[in-house]
Parts: sequence; structure tokens; C-alpha cells
Amino acid sequence: MKVPKIWPALVSGLLILACFPPVGLGLLVFVALVPWLLYLRDCDGKRAFRSGVLFGFVFWLGEFSFVAGFVGHWTGSWILGALPYLAGCLLGSLYFALFGWLANLCFRRSIAWMIPVAWAGVEVFRSYIVGLAFPFGLLAMPLTALPALDQMAHYGTVFLASAWVMLANVIVAEIMAGRKVAELRWHGAVFFLLLATSLVRYAAPMTGPFRKLVAGQPGIDMAFGDTANIDVRVARAVDEISAISKGADLLVLPEGIAHSGLTLPPEILFHVGKDLPVVFGGQRGDGPAYQSAFSYDGHWESADKTRLVIFGEYVPFRNLWPAGFNLPAGNLTPGDKTVTLDVGKFKVGEALCFEALFPDVPYRHALQGANVLAVMSIDDWYFGTNAPEQLRDASNWRAIETGLPVVRAASMGYSIIVDQRGRTVADAPLGGLRTVEAAVQVPDRADLFPLLPVFPYLSVLSLVGIPAFEIWRRRRSKA
Repeated sequence: MKVPKIWPALVSGLLILACFPPVGLGLLVFVALVPWLLYLRDCDGKRAFRSGVLFGFVFWLGEFSFVAGFVGHWTGSWILGALPYLAGCLLGSLYFALFGWLANLCFRRSIAWMIPVAWAGVEVFRSYIVGLAFPFGLLAMPLTALPALDQMAHYGTVFLASAWVMLANVIVAEIMAGRKVAELRWHGAVFFLLLATSLVRYAAPMTGPFRKLVAGQPGIDMAFGDTANIDVRVARAVDEISAISKGADLLVLPEGIAHSGLTLPPEILFHVGKDLPVVFGGQRGDGPAYQSAFSYDGHWESADKTRLVIFGEYVPFRNLWPAGFNLPAGNLTPGDKTVTLDVGKFKVGEALCFEALFPDVPYRHALQGANVLAVMSIDDWYFGTNAPEQLRDASNWRAIETGLPVVRAASMGYSIIVDQRGRTVADAPLGGLRTVEAAVQVPDRADLFPLLPVFPYLSVLSLVGIPAFEIWRRRRSKA
């Protein structure tokens, strides 16, 4: 099959974007990458690398569109907003260039079964690379609304689910390229084994007593809204939410609604009482300053955010940025350890906004005995873009991976409650003061699979292992 040189990467880039919000054609993800894979199958390494740059640039133009809106709104200049947007697209395209080269190598050496592992390795690498970590636009994310298909993430995180989706694309591409179905029997066996594993776990009964969990949404724009008397307005909204939530086992409120020194309690204008255990977020300290979670059930506890948002909570090389950028007054400091909060009947694993994108943060909480996860967020910065939906969907995947229910509270939304299988059991529309409540089963401890982190580690090793295999093969052939 003769495939044009440029169109495959471009077409696959557009198709994969259609799988994500706002278009949301989730099931298309199983074949969206086929045109590009067909090209990678028949080209050489240099062309594969260049096609990866094109695919990545197209992909990030769609996925990073929130950056232009956020920075443009923040600085008051859409030109300044375009600079980090385009720079991010160019930098991000290199990840896919790496994958294109690796996939081409796998095709040429008849180890196409390694392509899904290499894809997952690139996803893990870009999600955890120091200073630029950003686990956004992962291949499995469009399947969030189909949790019956997603349960394999319990055994290897969302990255295993991404590898499974890529495996489907590889199988289709190989068949279209002329390979017989019988030659792909092991590929198909792995695909259907993972699917069966997911369906079986989805159907398994959940454990634990039912508890009433509530997410409180104040309905106040805490990013670009009117800042006059904002603390007073937040306090009024929170007091109204607390009155509605009376009798709940746990109330979760957004981040950014409190201020504190390095000692407790925090400075708040709203009322708390030991009869309504509550978790909320705010800033703690001033030089160093932390983004933190606070809890109260008769006694106070706090936990500091360990993963900060680039350009939001810290700005690298701040002295080199143009004067037109209205940068934050100072960088926040990341916490140096994961702290699980004892609140009421629960051990709560907290995740402040951006942290919920990382599988390892809730996993560490689960290892410390957490039996419910609380996500506190301000998504107002990104309204009108594709970011709030993906920030919301991350909670569903963290529930699947840990086997724990998740309560997500955001200032203007999305506020949701997710059960142990990643199903959204209650949610609220965007905007306005809302309470989201549901009685969900809360286990005594997380249902952790002992080998959960193994697949991500192995997939990253493939980024070195595949080239090493090629070097070994060439040396052996010369010998």
C-alpha cells in the first residue's frame, strides 16, 4: 500500500484530536493512528522522525490550545499568549518524533508488538520529565466515559490502557498492510486478554460500607473574576454549602479558599465544626509559601502540594521573561513528602488540582492507608478550552488505579463524585453554587494491585531497550 509522505501524520493528528474534547469521538481512538502507522511501517528512520514532529505539532496545537487562552487572558496580550503556546507545541512534538523513530525501528526489525510499549514509555517519559512533566492528552483518556474498558489501569495505571489502545491501532495497520490475521494471533490474544481482565474487574462487587460524600462548588470565579471582597463571598458560599451538607461523612471544598502561616489553624472567614469533617485547599506560609490542603474534624491537619503547575505556581527563569508577562509575585515551594490526612471516618489522600494528573500521587496515598481521595481544584483559569474536561477525567482514572472513591471539588466546576470503578455517580453543571453528594462504598483500604507501578517502569526501559537491541543486532551481523 503506497501512502503519501505528509498526509498520514497530519490525518492521524487530526483524527486523534477528534477523540478528545470538545469533539469527543472516544472510540475513534482505536483506529486514529492507523494512517500514521502505515507510513511508519514503510519509511526510513529519518522520515519517521520528521513525521513524528509533524504529528506531534498538530496534536499539541489542539491539546495545548488552553495555554494560548490562559496566558493571553493573564497577560492581556494574545501575542504573548502565542509564544509559550507555540514553544510548547514545538517542544512537545519531539516526544512524538522519538516515538516515530522507535516505531519505524520496531516495524523494520519485525517486533511490532513492542510499539505499544514504546508508546507508553514516551507517555511516561513526558509525564515525569523533570521541570516539564505534563501528563496531558494521554491516548487512553478519551475512553473515560467507558469505564468497563478502562479497568486494566488498575493493574498498570492509565499508561497500560494507552498501550492497549495503541495495540489495537497496530493490529489494524498490520492487517491493512497485508499481514494475515493468523500471523497476528498473539497480538489479538493479548488485546482480548486485557479486555477480558477489564470487564471481569468491572463486574466484580465493590467492598466497604456506604458513606455520604459531598463536593462543594462555591460558584465564584477565583481566576479572572471580581476580586473585591472575594474572601467574604467565598465564606458566604461555603457556609451555605456546609448548611446543605449537614449530616455528611465528608465535605470536600476547592483549593485556594484559605490562607495560613506555617502553623495551624488557617485564616478563614467561613465556619467549620467537628460534626462535619471537611477538607479544603489554600496557601500556607510566606517565604517559603506552599499550596496546601487543610482538614478539620475537631483537630487541624495540613498537607503540602508536591507537584506545582509551571507558569501558574512557579515560573522557570522568571527574570528572562518579557516585562509584559504579569507573572506571579513569587514561586511556590513544593512539599517534600506525601501526607495522608486523618479526617473523621477516613484517611484522605489529597490531590490539589494538577497533582491529580499523576498516577503516583494517589498511589503513594493508598500505600499510606488512604481509603478515599479528595481532589481540590480551581479550573477557572482554563474555561472555554479543552483543559477542564481532561482535569476532571483524571479523577476517574485515579479511582480505577487505586480502587478508591474520589471526591472532586472545583470552584466553578467540574465537581464530581467517582466510585471505586471509575464511574461518575454524581456531578454538577459548570458555574453557580452547587453541592454534589452521593452515598458510595468506601473500603477500609485501597484495593492495590502489587505490581501497579511495574508496567510504567518497563515501558520507559523500552526507550533504551529498543535502540540497544538494534545496536546489538548490527554488531552481531558484522561479526
